[in-house]
Amino acid sequence: MRWLPRSLRSRITAAVAVLVTVVVALAGLAIVARIDHRDRTDVDRQLAARVEKGDQDADKLLDQSAHPDTDEGGDDGDDYGGLLAGSQSLVRLISGGKVVAQHGETPTAPLPPPTRDGYRTVDTGGQTWRSLTRPLDTGGYRLEVLQDIDPIERRLADNTAIVAAVTLFAALATAGGVWLLTRIILQPLERLRTGALSISDDTAGPQLPAVDRPQEVADLSRALNSMLDQLRTSMESTRRFTADAGHELRTPLTSIGVTLETLQRNPGLPASQRARALEAMSAEHRRITALLTGLQTLARGDAHALPERTRVVLGELLDTAVAHAARRHPTTTYRLTADAQTPVHVDGWPVGLRLAVDNLLDNAALHGRPDGDVEVRLTRDAGTVRISVGDDGPGIPAGRHHAMTERFTRGARTRSPGSGLGLALVDQQAHLHHGTLHLDQSPAGGLEATLTLPAAEKEEPHGQPTQD
Repeated sequence: MRWLPRSLRSRITAAVAVLVTVVVALAGLAIVARIDHRDRTDVDRQLAARVEKGDQDADKLLDQSAHPDTDEGGDDGDDYGGLLAGSQSLVRLISGGKVVAQHGETPTAPLPPPTRDGYRTVDTGGQTWRSLTRPLDTGGYRLEVLQDIDPIERRLADNTAIVAAVTLFAALATAGGVWLLTRIILQPLERLRTGALSISDDTAGPQLPAVDRPQEVADLSRALNSMLDQLRTSMESTRRFTADAGHELRTPLTSIGVTLETLQRNPGLPASQRARALEAMSAEHRRITALLTGLQTLARGDAHALPERTRVVLGELLDTAVAHAARRHPTTTYRLTADAQTPVHVDGWPVGLRLAVDNLLDNAALHGRPDGDVEVRLTRDAGTVRISVGDDGPGIPAGRHHAMTERFTRGARTRSPGSGLGLALVDQQAHLHHGTLHLDQSPAGGLEATLTLPAAEKEEPHGQPTQD
């Protein structure tokens, strides 16, 4: 609707002004109508009271008409409730459709005789008369009592004009007041608009200003800030993924490029050297694939692109994960110990938990002693669940424990070709599941990683399936 004002302030002002105008006008008109109805009812009541005296005084009215010299100012002139000349009242006696006698104020124009009994309103000569006609019991006469109601009409017009003036004043005053009040009321929205204009694509940029009142604007502010946080988190995750991928992929891609160029320039390269070159490129390809998979998983976690949480039985998940890890690392011996007597449950994402456990098992095998042992323990205590994985390798100095959970961080004495994302993935999954990752020295002298998670509040019956 193009005729509506564009600004919210103008729309509120117009709406309230129209509403007040309608309410005041209707209320005023109702009062005016009530007053007018009361005045006209009073006139009808007076006419009825006057006409009741007709039977008693019809003869006197005829005598007054037959003797016009009778003193109208005496006591005999007030026999009809004050119907004297100048009182804006008139009494007429009708016979055979003609006026045979009348007494009272003289109309400015002739009044036609009534054609029927009862009340009627007559307009003549610029005057408005209210009339009541009733037949008399004797003589075949009809008595008509009239009252000039021009004062009532003027009062109605004056009252209507007053209502119109009051309505107009109320509309203007309301519009002015609402215009000023909406400026104050809409200030929080104006602050949000100004804050939104200052927001850029900088992930460290400002948020929208916090608003406490009114409640609706405060809720809007919180919702918008939450949306901005999610957008910035997603943007930061995308930027970090791009930067990490670009940084980490440069070396393996360069290595593959150099190897390919060597093979192209030396078509007669011996088969053994060609095989070694191809194996090196395959290793770099596997490294790139693992790196991209890890970065993609981290990016999804950073963006909180997570499925719905489900109930997971950790004992079954660990059994499956350890069995698969033993097949991936056949020279490593895995030992799983579960201290809990009953099945242990957590609420989370089976894929994420399995990813964290697989990384801990693989790290222990890769960084532990060749042909070594890996101890895996599942314990529960005071509402928490702990998964501990310890190896018998050289370990990591205590001062480097926290740094090892950063992305692309590898131990100084490592002999494995990892990407440096394993413990970072485990640490991310720990935080996503409202838990922690703690690194310490294992009883065998190597590294022990402990993943602590909150246990499910209510245990479910044993045997619930989990995702592999």
